[in-house]
Amino acid sequence: MTRLRKARIAHNEGAFRALNESLEASVHRDGPDGHVAGFVCECGDPECEATIRLELPAYESIRQDAQLFFLVPGHEEPEAEDVVDDGAGYLVVRKHEDVADIVAQSDPRRERE
Repeated sequence: MTRLRKARIAHNEGAFRALNESLEASVHRDGPDGHVAGFVCECGDPECEATIRLELPAYESIRQDAQLFFLVPGHEEPEAEDVVDDGAGYLVVRKHEDVADIVAQSDPRRERE
């Protein structure tokens, strides 16, 4: 897989992450303990419309690392990311180092630190 393709996937995943951050901030933030919220799949396919249901603590745990994304099983790109965990109906992937700068720069929480 070329660096350009990996970069495009990283940009797409960053855009889905930004959308999920917006959902979390505007819709899900004040959910009760154990609340399961709906988020969009953060895979690299810009046409993906899949949704994933996560408990808010799991979502927050993933968001602690800018290199992590969650997606529907089967949507992972092994040439661009490694599966590091699996949840109930979703996978957590870590981007490869060659695009780490792209996903770090697109992290909406970067400005909050």
